[in-house]
Amino acid sequence: EMQRFKDALSRVPVVPVIKLYGKIAAPTSGYSRGVINYQSVKPLLAKAFKQRRLAALALRINSPGGWPAQCDLIRNEINRLSAEHGNIPVLAFIEDMAASGGYYLACSAGEIYANRHSLIGSIGALAVHADLQTALKERASLALTLHRAGKRKAIFNNLEAASPESLKFTNYMLQGIHAGFIDVVKSSRGDRLKGAPESELFEGDIWLADKAQQLGLIDGVGDLEDVIAKKFGRSARLVDIGPRGWAKFASGAAGASDILQAAAAGGLWSSAAAGDLAAGDGSGFRGGPPLAA
Repeated sequence: EMQRFKDALSRVPVVPVIKLYGKIAAPTSGYSRGVINYQSVKPLLAKAFKQRRLAALALRINSPGGWPAQCDLIRNEINRLSAEHGNIPVLAFIEDMAASGGYYLACSAGEIYANRHSLIGSIGALAVHADLQTALKERASLALTLHRAGKRKAIFNNLEAASPESLKFTNYMLQGIHAGFIDVVKSSRGDRLKGAPESELFEGDIWLADKAQQLGLIDGVGDLEDVIAKKFGRSARLVDIGPRGWAKFASGAAGASDILQAAAAGGLWSSAAAGDLAAGDGSGFRGGPPLAA
C-alpha cells in the first residue's frame, strides 16, 4: 500500500504482471501445480486493475493450451476489465510457448511479443478417445458392458469403440470450437494477419517467432522489460501479481518434463489434452473425450 501511494504521488506508471504458466484446465478440489483456469486467474486480474497509476497490463504466457471454455472465460474477463478501466492496454509476452489455448490467451492482448525461440500457434482443436474395451479384452480377457437409458447417453465413454454417432458429434464439437478459436484470432489480430492463406494459418501449424511475426500472429520479438521501458519509460514500475505462500508454491509453472511429455503424447501441442494426460491427473477423461483448444 505504501508503494502504491508513493507511485500515485510520483506519477510513476505502473504495469502489473500476471503469469499464465502451465496447462489450462478446469479447477479441481485440490491444489494443482502448473494449472491455469478462470477461478485462479480472476482474483489476480481484479488485483491488477486496482493498481494506481495503471498504465497497462502485462501477461507472461508459457502454456501448451487446454480447455477452450477456460480460455474464453479468462479472455472475456481481461477484455471486460480493460474496457471498464478506460481501455487499459494489454500486452502479452510469450516465453517457451503459446500453443493452442496458450495462443488463445495471448489473443486477450492488443499486442503480442515473443522470444525468438518461442513456439507459437497450433490454432486447432483435438479430441482423444481411448478404447479401453478392446485393450481389456486383448490383455485381460475381460469384457465390460455399458447399460444406458437414452441411446445417446454416454455417447463418449472409454468402455466401447467409437460409434458413428459419437464420431459425428465429436466432429460437430471440434468444428464449433475451431470456428470460435478462429473468430478470436481474427478479431484480436485484425488486418495484421498476412502472408498466408487461412488454410495455413488455421490448420494447427506451429511457428517460431520470426515466422509468426511475418504472418501477423505476433507484433514483434522482445522481452517484457525492454518493451515496457520503450513504451512507458525506464521509470515504469513492474508489479508482480500472483499468489502468495502455499498457493504460490502450488500454482508454479509446468516443468520441462510436462512440456516434453505433452509433445510426445500426440498432436505436437495441437491441444493441451495431451498435457493433461501426460501430467497424470486424468482430467481429460471426466465424462467424455479430452476436448481442448
